[in-house]
Amino acid sequence: MPSCMVVTAIICVLITTVATIVSFATPNWLNFRNNPDSLCACETQDCDCGLWLNCRGGYASSGTLDNCNWFFSDDFKIEKNMPDWFKAVQGLMSCAVASSLLALLIGLFSLCWSCKGCNPHQAAGAFANLTFLLLAVAVCVFGAKAYLDKQAVVLVTQTNTDKLLQFGWSFWVAVGGTGMALISSVLYFCVGRSDDGYLV
Repeated sequence: MPSCMVVTAIICVLITTVATIVSFATPNWLNFRNNPDSLCACETQDCDCGLWLNCRGGYASSGTLDNCNWFFSDDFKIEKNMPDWFKAVQGLMSCAVASSLLALLIGLFSLCWSCKGCNPHQAAGAFANLTFLLLAVAVCVFGAKAYLDKQAVVLVTQTNTDKLLQFGWSFWVAVGGTGMALISSVLYFCVGRSDDGYLV
């Protein structure tokens, strides 16, 4: 029967995986309000920019993505004009999705099997730690470059309500996923070390 720490680690990895996928797929990393910009091809008044698509004026009232543009449509028209730092964040987040899924799968399979001489918890912890590193670098690069290059803000003040570029909720979900990845990697390494102690 798995210990409480193993179950907690798996739950943390599950939360990390869901947060990483949600932030990866949603168009709310930056919110442009009355602030047209060439980044993400957000050249209209109101636009939400994600890693892979932009949505003008928010989601359509019918709940579809009719007013959204994928960066890969029209022969990669938008993607070709993205800055290198943005493409680096896209790559880091893609790798983070893969590593978080691997950590989750290894963690779940470790509940079903046991083998002599191997420790799946150490492997799950390694992938959770890799997820943490990838997410941390992606969030730091995106946050720093959006602030330095585009003057993105965290909180709205009275002086910047007219023209606004604010970090969206998808960015903050990625920040939360980074914290959960760190917690899960620490938990898995603690479980793995205790298992190694039993094997000796």
